Amino acid sequence: MSASSTQPSIKPAEARAGFTISGAVAWSGLSRSALYREAGAGRLLFRKCGRTTIVDGASLAALVASLPAASIGAERSRGV
Repeated sequence: MSASSTQPSIKPAEARAGFTISGAVAWSGLSRSALYREAGAGRLLFRKCGRTTIVDGASLAALVASLPAASIGAERSRGV
């Protein structure tokens, strides 16, 4: 089994067209400040509709998919 087949992939059908900031936080697990930091760095697209900020669903799904896999297990010690 290859490493890519063990990582869950986000299919385009699973991504919505857009999220409110709070919806993007809930969907992605990222904090509000992380979303704004990623948008400021150009890795996440925000759109505006009046006073409402919409997080582009495709760019949010691409951002989450681009994050490195977590390294959980014996190689990480707790220093105890």
